[in-house]
Amino acid sequence: MSQERELKFRLDPALHDAVRVHPVLLTLAQAPHVHALQSWYFDTPEHALRQAGLALRVRHTGEGRRILTLKSSPTQGLQLTRGEWEFDIDGDAPNAAALERLNHTRLATLGDANVLAHSLCAVLGTRVQRTVWHLNWQGTQLEVCLDDGQALGGISADAPSLSISELEIELIDGHWPHAFDLAWTLAQDLPLLLSPISKMQVAARAAGLSTLQLPPLARELAPLPDGGQAMAAALQQSAAVLAVGAELLQADPQPETVHQMRLQLRRLRVLLQLLQTTGPSSQRAACRWLRSEWRWAGQLLGTVRDVDVCLEHALSLQDSSGTSAPLSRDLEQKRRAHLLALLGYLRSARFGRALLAQARWAESWSSGQIIAASQSTDQLARRLLRFHRNDLQLHPQRWAELLAIWEGQAAVPLDAPWSALHTLRLKAKQLRYALEWLAPWIEEALGKQGKAWLKLTSTLQTDLGEALDTLRLARWVSETVAAADPDAAIQSAAGVQQAFDQVRSSLQRVLQAARQVG
Repeated sequence: MSQERELKFRLDPALHDAVRVHPVLLTLAQAPHVHALQSWYFDTPEHALRQAGLALRVRHTGEGRRILTLKSSPTQGLQLTRGEWEFDIDGDAPNAAALERLNHTRLATLGDANVLAHSLCAVLGTRVQRTVWHLNWQGTQLEVCLDDGQALGGISADAPSLSISELEIELIDGHWPHAFDLAWTLAQDLPLLLSPISKMQVAARAAGLSTLQLPPLARELAPLPDGGQAMAAALQQSAAVLAVGAELLQADPQPETVHQMRLQLRRLRVLLQLLQTTGPSSQRAACRWLRSEWRWAGQLLGTVRDVDVCLEHALSLQDSSGTSAPLSRDLEQKRRAHLLALLGYLRSARFGRALLAQARWAESWSSGQIIAASQSTDQLARRLLRFHRNDLQLHPQRWAELLAIWEGQAAVPLDAPWSALHTLRLKAKQLRYALEWLAPWIEEALGKQGKAWLKLTSTLQTDLGEALDTLRLARWVSETVAAADPDAAIQSAAGVQQAFDQVRSSLQRVLQAARQVG
C-alpha cells in the first residue's frame, strides 16, 4: 500500500511571515515555490466515500495538471500515516478507467468502478496558496508546506467556507523520525499545534455535513498482541483528544469539552505514572517530563472546571427571587478570567511542544525503539498491574476507622478533615484509572478482587466528588454573598452539612462493599 506520512499543524495566520523567515528554512531549504491549488472532493449523493473513511480528490495545479488522489485514514489517533494513491488524469472528474486503477484499494468495496464513476460528483473543495520548501534534514528528504486559503462547503461561487491555515511536514524519502526532529526545531520558535483534522473534514464542516467533535477518550489499552503497539495507540489517541479539544475550546468553550479534556489528561497522567514506576528505566525521564507538562495543563483546565461545577449547582439552586444571582454573576466572572488563561496556553508553543513530544514518543513505542516495547501486551499489562497489587489489599477495618473519625466531627462539619478526604478521593481516582487502562487483564491477573475494586473506586470517586463540589459551592456562597444576605448564610451552612452527610453515606457504602470483597 502507498503511504503518506506527514505532520500537520494548525497555525495562526499572523505567523505565516515568521515561518517564511525562519532561519532553518532560509538557510537549509531550497528556495520556496508558491502554488495556487484548487481541489475538488468527489463523493456519492449518500456520502459513501466519506462514511468509509475515504477521500477522493482532483487537484488542479497552476501548470494545468489534474491529479487524482485517493486517501484512506485510520479511525483513531493523530492520522500521521494514511494510505495515499495518486496519478494524473486527463479530465476534471474521475472516470471508470481511473477508478479501476484503484481496484486494489478499499474503494473497490463500494462497488463496480463504472457504476461508481457515474454516481460521483464534486461536493466539497479547497482553494489554497501553498508555499513549498524542500530540504535535506540529516539525510532525509522532507517537504514543508505552508497552506493559506479556504475549505469550501460546496462547488458554487457562494458556497460557505472556513479558513485554512496549516503547516505540513511530509516525509519524501528517508527516516520518519527526522520529520519530528525538524518539527521540534521549528516548535522552539513557533506555536505549532498538531491536528488530526484533514482539509476535507474542514470542508464538510463548512457544508454543515459534520461538526467538530471530540474523539473517544483513550481509557483502556487495546488488547493488541504487541505491547508497544498498544501503548502507542493509547498515547496517540489521548494526544488526538487534546489536540481536537484545544481547537473546540477556541471555537466554543463549552463546559463538557473542558470536563472531557481534563478527564483525558488525568487518565493519561496515571498511565504515565505506571510507565514511570514499572516501565523501561530508559523512559522514566520522558514520563516525568510529560507528566509535569500535563499536570500544568490539567491545573488550568481544573480551575475552569471547578467554576463550571459550582455554576451548575448555583443555577440549580437559583429560585424566582434570584437568591443565587449574585453568586452566579461572580462565578461567571471567575470563569472568564480562568478561561482566558486556559485558551492562551492552548495556543502556546509550550502546549504544541508537549503534544509533539507525546506523538514522537508514541512512535518510539510503535517502532520497537523502546526496550520492552516488544513484549506482548499481556506481559506488559501484568507488569503494570503488579504496581497496584498492594493497593487492593485494603482491610475493612481501615474503612471502619475512617468512618469513625468522620462521624466524630458531626458536631462541627466545617472543621472535618476535608483536605484528607480530597487526598483519599485522588487516590481512589488514580487507582480506578490505572485499573481501567488494564481492564481486559484485571480478572485474570488479580481475580475477582481486582474487578470488585474497580467498581468500588468508581463509586467512591463519584460520591466524594459530589460531596466536595457541594462543599466548594457552600464556601463560595459564604465568601461571596453571605455577608450581605442572611438567607445565603443559612444556605451555606446547609450546604456544608449536606456535603458532610454525603461523605458519611459514601464511607458507609464503601465499608459494606469492602467487607464483601474481603
